[in-house]
Amino acid sequence: MPVRLLFLFLTALAAAQTPFRFVAIGDTGSASPAQGRVADQMWAWREKNPFNLVLMLGDNIYGTTEITHGGDPKLFPKKFDKYYKRFQDAGVVFHASVGNHDMQTNHAQGEIDDKARFGMLGPDGYYKISTPDSFNVGGKQLADFFALNSELQGEKFDAQVKWLKEELAKSNAVWKFVFLHEPLYTVGGMHGPALQMRQAIQKDLHDNHVQFVLAGHNHFYARMKPVDGMMQMISGGGGRHLAFPHNDQCAVMSVRTYEFLGVEVYADRVRFVATNEYGKTFDDFTADEKYLSESAPGCPIR
Repeated sequence: MPVRLLFLFLTALAAAQTPFRFVAIGDTGSASPAQGRVADQMWAWREKNPFNLVLMLGDNIYGTTEITHGGDPKLFPKKFDKYYKRFQDAGVVFHASVGNHDMQTNHAQGEIDDKARFGMLGPDGYYKISTPDSFNVGGKQLADFFALNSELQGEKFDAQVKWLKEELAKSNAVWKFVFLHEPLYTVGGMHGPALQMRQAIQKDLHDNHVQFVLAGHNHFYARMKPVDGMMQMISGGGGRHLAFPHNDQCAVMSVRTYEFLGVEVYADRVRFVATNEYGKTFDDFTADEKYLSESAPGCPIR
């Protein structure tokens, strides 16, 4: 093969193997030392593994007490900017979901309105984003991300379910991610699963081939076994006090640790790298369609 053609071939091959990277963090906004350490490790990971997207899995701003002032814009500089402004200054975009603590001040409206910080593109905290066109695969989007607001009720909840059904049907993405605060299913040890949400959307998720659901709410890390082609993960160790996850036959692992989740999306696989507050990688796993098709019998049990 002529040198120039070989060079072009190798360049194309390298480009095809360059992943789209993002990071997911949950239950962060507490201004704790642990939040700072996790943010420092995110920064260190970015220096070696460049990314420009962070998904926030809810409880982005905790209040001055457990039950008051969550989501208060007065707390944004102390509980968001202090840790993440350097990322935004470097071109990283944050897209958040709404958590129960965020709702404590005006139903999270301050966060929803602050597009520069939290990037919630829908008026009620649910919306879709996609990977850049430069990552398209054979004319298809590499990945679509659907942010859901697990805290909605009544007519707004119904409108969200209808929106999700319609948007999923339009998506031709190779990989589909849903991210929200309350997990659709989970190991025990803190909060239970969002059963109303799960019942309302699980058929649409399955019918439209959603492969990954990322959630927070429970203050630990858990990677669940795939069920019906879909894998669920909990990354709730972003800075708030930790809980003690139970062992569960439907989980590959559950770990009590502060952490963030780094994700690399390729055309044929998705790699998940979980890193703790001290920079130790404690989970490094790659999922492909073959793995996702190997459902765990009897799961979920919660």
